[in-house]
Amino acid sequence: MTNRTIYEFLDSKAPFATAEEWDNVGLLVGNANDEVRRIVVALDVTYGALETARAVGAELIVAHHPVIFSPLRQLEGNSLPYALAAAGIGVIAAHTNLDKAADGVNDTLAARLGLTEVRPTEDGMCRVGTLPEPTDAATFAKSVAAALGTAVRTNGGGQIKTVALCGGSGGDFLPSLADKADAFVTGEVRHHEWLWANAHDFAVIEAGHYATEVPVVDTLCRWLTEAFPTLTVTAYYDESPYTTLK
Repeated sequence: MTNRTIYEFLDSKAPFATAEEWDNVGLLVGNANDEVRRIVVALDVTYGALETARAVGAELIVAHHPVIFSPLRQLEGNSLPYALAAAGIGVIAAHTNLDKAADGVNDTLAARLGLTEVRPTEDGMCRVGTLPEPTDAATFAKSVAAALGTAVRTNGGGQIKTVALCGGSGGDFLPSLADKADAFVTGEVRHHEWLWANAHDFAVIEAGHYATEVPVVDTLCRWLTEAFPTLTVTAYYDESPYTTLK
């Protein structure tokens, strides 16, 4: 088993060629032929994920967010990419390709929220699904908070039956989704996007970037353990990088 083996498997599930043009995905640290026996799966490649990989003897971290995003002009000794390379731990990132993939970030989020009849939007990034029973906006917002174990922000709304969603930073999709659903669940919404939603009477639930994407760690672990029973796969759940205070 090598980094290439894992890369090719992930490519079959969430093709790297489908990632957005601005994205940076694939094998970002390590050599394709490096042997892999143990993998850590994480949302983000943090020092906590690195220390977990060291503790369990993992040769590879599979993550959603790229550990290298913008071009590096130098590889500083106190940087995370340097520490990973020095430890001989590779990194494969599946980012926007995993957002779009069947059973990926957004399908996992839809399942967590209990949606049925889930289908992708035209661009493949977002999902639209149906609640088992119509509910009011406040009740739905509370159910999202409970399902994801997080605080949420909402602008209210009427009865909700059809829900659009996009894990992570999905506020940009608001205008394209307002005629497809009664409400939109995403991780981050900017001020002007809230104003747009209010002006168009479109219910929005902002549940945080971390909370809307971290469920995919379970999905990635399931994919890898089912495909490679001899691998040791360890899930790493970092703390949310922020705390909401009332």
